[in-house]
Amino acid sequence: MKNDATALIRIQNVEIEEIMVGNNRFSDDVWDLSDYVSNRTIARCFKTVRFSYIKNENIKMVVKQYAYYKLGKIRPRTVSQYVTNLSTFIQYCEAHNVDSLRELNFELLMDYLQWIKKEKGFKEVTRYAILTIISEIIRIGQIKGWDVTHDTFFSQYMVRELINSRNKFADSTKTKPIPTDVLNKILYFALEKEKRIPTRAGIVIQSQTGLRINEVLSIQEGCLSTTNDGYTFLEVEISKTEKGEPIKHKVYANELVVKCVNELSKYTKHLREKSGLKELFLVNARGIITNSKSSCWTSKRLRPFIRRWDIRDKEGNLYHLQSHQFRATFVRELIKQNVPLSHIMKQFSHVSIEMTMHYLTLQEKEIKEIYADMVLSPDSKIAGMRAAEIKNELNNEFKGKTPNEIDDIISDLAESMSFNPLPNGICLYDFRRGNCTDGDGCFFYNCPNYITEVKFYPILKKELDLIELEMKRLKKLGRERDWQRQYVKHTHLKRLVDELEAQKNG
Repeated sequence: MKNDATALIRIQNVEIEEIMVGNNRFSDDVWDLSDYVSNRTIARCFKTVRFSYIKNENIKMVVKQYAYYKLGKIRPRTVSQYVTNLSTFIQYCEAHNVDSLRELNFELLMDYLQWIKKEKGFKEVTRYAILTIISEIIRIGQIKGWDVTHDTFFSQYMVRELINSRNKFADSTKTKPIPTDVLNKILYFALEKEKRIPTRAGIVIQSQTGLRINEVLSIQEGCLSTTNDGYTFLEVEISKTEKGEPIKHKVYANELVVKCVNELSKYTKHLREKSGLKELFLVNARGIITNSKSSCWTSKRLRPFIRRWDIRDKEGNLYHLQSHQFRATFVRELIKQNVPLSHIMKQFSHVSIEMTMHYLTLQEKEIKEIYADMVLSPDSKIAGMRAAEIKNELNNEFKGKTPNEIDDIISDLAESMSFNPLPNGICLYDFRRGNCTDGDGCFFYNCPNYITEVKFYPILKKELDLIELEMKRLKKLGRERDWQRQYVKHTHLKRLVDELEAQKNG
């Protein structure tokens, strides 16, 4: 059986009710998609899409058409969540005798949004998520001819409302890093007091690697490996999407992680021997041995842990810990330690700077301040076309100032300047001026907006060495034009490397 989201929908030359969706027909009120979800840590409820709560057949048909459309584009579990999120909207339609989504209008939508705000108490992020789904159903339905409103003003308003509210809701949708004082308490109790081995192992591994909880729960016997130079790595399954076979990925494992993995391995050995399963986070649930589910981890493990050790925030409330916060916190700590983004990308198996920055989940102000401190601090060792100019201006600004006053200056500059992280430095270009036209690499072409710091020296030096090897190869082959291109790169890069090396050794 092909493990591909597009294979979920097997369109045959039959009536729509007879179309197979997963293991069921389109006409069924439950679609079982479990054969198409490879990750065993996902709870069964997220492997099915349920429509039975929708009593009105006209509305149910539209929701099914929408789910059917989305299954070829996103993960089955996400489709399941979307359909579930529509429950209050369906409830509202039934209570107000809306027999078809064709009857939707501006007044009904406004009334519904007020109802879920005042009567249901839904937060902004939840209201925004529901509005997004409704908007998409209407927009796609108008194109595909579903039984939805054809009111163009309605659809235009929906799009405009989403655009206007996106920035407003953006901060609330971000995963917030754990405050440092709370994190210290969590790690102390996990390492020193917690007796429940799976709970301790999950907390430690997440906090020390930044892995998602479903990735942590996927680890199996033999997941640790040590290189010849003594570094230990943890192998996990990366299953961000449900397409294709799971991807194996290795992340660095420190002594805390190694200790917890070995401890967990001993703890669940008898369960693996009895069940034949290889996972380390096994549980015996009423005589059935199965792997721990990521959907239950926060409620079954993290919240009891917080209550058990009475871990509170600065307001005195029990801290509301979510498993994904460890990921945001891990990246925050790496950045604060000036770890280059290229290293973070490798740890997280990200293929682009943009994706890495997405997972930083930090406030924009905090990111700016961190990078500003790295580049603008009195102790920074920077290189680039504007490095001397920036240093001279800063020295004049800092002259005669106390450390606290210097911190204030850096914070003010962070507010006014652009700091765009790169795997080998920082771009100072202000993108409010439009897109940057230099697509060939900042430092290669002497861009005045590119600044690097001595911490990036190993990356740049390695790049320089590779260019020199390539130049030798091209010279030997007689490829003069290609050699000239590399020579231009080498000229500008060597100047940067030499400048950083002098500061590093001086």
